[in-house]
Amino acid sequence: MWPVRLPWKEMNAIPELLSYLLTRLPVIFVFLSGYVLYLLLVNTGLTDVFVRWSLKRSRGNLKALLAYIIGVAALLSFFIPNAVTVLALLPFLKTIEKDLIEDQDGRVTTALTLSVIYGANIGGMGSLVGSPANLLLIGALDLYKVPGREQISFLNWFFWSVPLVLFLVAVAWVLVAAFLVNSKVQGVAADLNDIKGSLRLSADQRKGVLLFVFFVLFWLLEGTLRGLWPPFAPYQPYASVGFFLVFVYVTFVRPCSERGTPFLRSGDIIRGLPKRGLFFLAAVVLMIPLIRGVGLDQHVACLFSDLIRPKTSAFLVFFITTLGVIFLTEFLSNTLVSTAFFPIAYFAAPTQNISPLILMMAVSIASTCAFMTPIATPCNALAFGEMKKTSLTTMILLGLPLNILGALLITLWLRFVIPWVYA
Repeated sequence: MWPVRLPWKEMNAIPELLSYLLTRLPVIFVFLSGYVLYLLLVNTGLTDVFVRWSLKRSRGNLKALLAYIIGVAALLSFFIPNAVTVLALLPFLKTIEKDLIEDQDGRVTTALTLSVIYGANIGGMGSLVGSPANLLLIGALDLYKVPGREQISFLNWFFWSVPLVLFLVAVAWVLVAAFLVNSKVQGVAADLNDIKGSLRLSADQRKGVLLFVFFVLFWLLEGTLRGLWPPFAPYQPYASVGFFLVFVYVTFVRPCSERGTPFLRSGDIIRGLPKRGLFFLAAVVLMIPLIRGVGLDQHVACLFSDLIRPKTSAFLVFFITTLGVIFLTEFLSNTLVSTAFFPIAYFAAPTQNISPLILMMAVSIASTCAFMTPIATPCNALAFGEMKKTSLTTMILLGLPLNILGALLITLWLRFVIPWVYA
């Protein structure tokens, strides 16, 4: 196995750490503001409006409803961390699940759960801040001082990610619609009786929509300025701090018009969380020290590195890396897998005449695309833990082909498309 250096040991601890944190403040604050946005969506009732809108657009057609759920989950995950997206959409799913008729076998519940899992995980690769795995990628690229890392920005990430996400969303929807929506359950969604009401937004909800637009536009503008106007870079951390303070003030301090109180209170940070889903996620997190303590992640990484021979084709290296990370993430924490595989990708790439930047991106992307088990990603754990009637057997059987198809499509993109963006 290639020797694994620990670059952070070479740093002058305090000054280097503070400088690094300052440059990464935008990434930190987009995650924090994303969580505040989630609370805002739920507390203003915009989640209920979305349910009514989706049902109206789907016209009672279950396949169409699932398409909207996958699509919206993917789209939200472009701008909100994908785990936060699942938190935001869980109220939709539980409202629909509560009103399901003739779903004793949980088929429709399973379809709803898998739709939000697939959409959120796939959408997580859609933007630089869509998934915590991308945050780990940036840290790893900085630690190893990987050439070309300066090219990655919030803006140019979209150049290659949007088409890839669209392809994967289409594949995921076809699998869910084909295998979970048969004649027996086709009419179930049309019988949702309790989800009624006007699509007209209240004054506070309109303000909530404006805050959502404010969130999206700021981070798009921030990425655009960084990519097109280099002098903005030194001011980027301070701009993100300023945005976050304004966002918190508007949501937690400034009174809204209808209630005369702020949109959110400090207690809302904890109240309303999906307790069962978070308990399941906490159980998964507790496995990390155990796995790391016995060295299972490093042992698996060593075995994997032995598969990559000096004369292995670049396409096969990408496919082995992508597929290996996806399937290992099904049983190990994606954080553990990413941490173990980033150094392997970094040291393996030069021996195969491959850019370390692209191969390390393969690790990050693949670690968000494990769809078979509840413990694969935080998205899976949250949704599966909260939606009680979800079938584990169906999740495994349907996730297997999606894993393989996803690995193949990602490999093609990594090999032939992404290098055009980060040449």
